[in-house]
Amino acid sequence: MQSLGYIPQTSFLSRTLLLLMLSFSINAASIESETIDIPVIEGAHVFAKFDDKTPVVINYFTSVTEDGVIAFYNKNYGEPIQQERKRGRLTLHYQKDLQQIRVVISQQNKLRQVDIIVDKRTVEP
Repeated sequence: MQSLGYIPQTSFLSRTLLLLMLSFSINAASIESETIDIPVIEGAHVFAKFDDKTPVVINYFTSVTEDGVIAFYNKNYGEPIQQERKRGRLTLHYQKDLQQIRVVISQQNKLRQVDIIVDKRTVEP
């Protein structure tokens, strides 16, 4: 039987190739399954959480004031690099390590709705 030219002929090379392929597979799986921890205000009512892949999204309601929510995320992420208010919603943009973080705060009756979106940066800082 004629062997293909790209398949190693020796047992050592075959094992080396197999280990190399397995290593790439494990690294790819660990990158995909990396968890991102998003802090949530104590007592919040989380109504949506999508954290199995990036971007990670968490949505919750809280009775904490807008200023309290801002202070909580400033404590966790530092000062926002940008903020804007549109249609009654305040959006805070943070950058931590290789993550882009958006915190959107909006009034919902007597509560605040907080939406957090965390995504990886595509360009190194």
